[in-house]
Amino acid sequence: MKVVVVAAFSALALCAAAQEGIPAPDSKAIYEHTQAACVLILSGDSAGHVTSIATGVVISRDGVILAPLHAVKGAAAVQIRLANGEVFDQVMLLGSDERRDVAALKISAGALPALIPESTAGVAPGDPIYAVTNSSGLTWVTTEGILFAISPADEIPGAGSGFNVMRFTAAIAPSASGGALVDHNSALIGIITGPKGAASPFAVPVGSVLGLPEAGPRIALGSGASLQLIAPPAETVPQPGATAAANTDPKQIIKNAKTVYVHSKTMFITVEAMDLALTQQKEWPDLGLTIVQDPSAADLLIEVSRVKFTNVHSFVLSDKKTSIVLNSGNEIAVNGAIASRSLAKDIVTILSAARVTAPANKPANPALPGPYSVPRK
Repeated sequence: MKVVVVAAFSALALCAAAQEGIPAPDSKAIYEHTQAACVLILSGDSAGHVTSIATGVVISRDGVILAPLHAVKGAAAVQIRLANGEVFDQVMLLGSDERRDVAALKISAGALPALIPESTAGVAPGDPIYAVTNSSGLTWVTTEGILFAISPADEIPGAGSGFNVMRFTAAIAPSASGGALVDHNSALIGIITGPKGAASPFAVPVGSVLGLPEAGPRIALGSGASLQLIAPPAETVPQPGATAAANTDPKQIIKNAKTVYVHSKTMFITVEAMDLALTQQKEWPDLGLTIVQDPSAADLLIEVSRVKFTNVHSFVLSDKKTSIVLNSGNEIAVNGAIASRSLAKDIVTILSAARVTAPANKPANPALPGPYSVPRK
């Protein structure tokens, strides 16, 4: 079974696009278009307790939705919430695929924003992709990356067997269930069903499940009228204005942070190398951040990894307390030493944009005593 993998191809493709004058994708427009067609799926028990929150994707304007099957399987109550705030308590299961963990659902709505499905024939390893997910029911998160492989699910521990998946570098929160994977034209190319305990994020090609709405049997799911998202405890309920934005806005979260913890998921980039690469960036002293060795003391988490069998190295910047993904990125490098420097530069650029306001004639910073304020043992 063959795995289609990308390494230097991505960089070559981007260079070719620049030479041909092809405009870069508008990430904001892609996100807005995609998120408008995504829905929240609340599942719960007969007592009205929410037990699962997942993301579904509208694929037709008359209310057909593709979503992870595990999100609704066995649920006594199911509710769907649209991006515009409308709530639907009556949901019909049109068909399901146990192997691929995808279900087709239907609500009684019309003229909905919908994504146009695109077959995998229209994409190739190295193409940019965008993932839209919602792990908490409160904050929509979009991340960018590349499609680096189309491979059998058997090759990903915990993913299943007997079908192909699309593997990508965009970061997905471990608690996220479902989501849309789109290309640079905002066309839907995959339904995100992993991690789900798998080693890396993946999506089921949408072309392999487009027949589900006609598959049957049609089953009316239990009414979700009693389901409600649980509000935060009273002492942490956001107040109107800037305080509320601080709890969900990635830039504000980064601005409020004081400490950061670095974790490596690959032997190719050590934590020590990443710490050093970060603190050697000339902008680091201006950030006012302390790298700590205790993850429980961190406000921000930086995780670095390397895609197997490729030269693609990636990072995920997240809020340690809520697991909200704040940003992510990837670099192609021939070894970990080069990758750590490239990733550090990207990370510090993101942090600086949120934390640093450079005044005119700013004096030079005094030399730091060491590469990080709290040394690792």
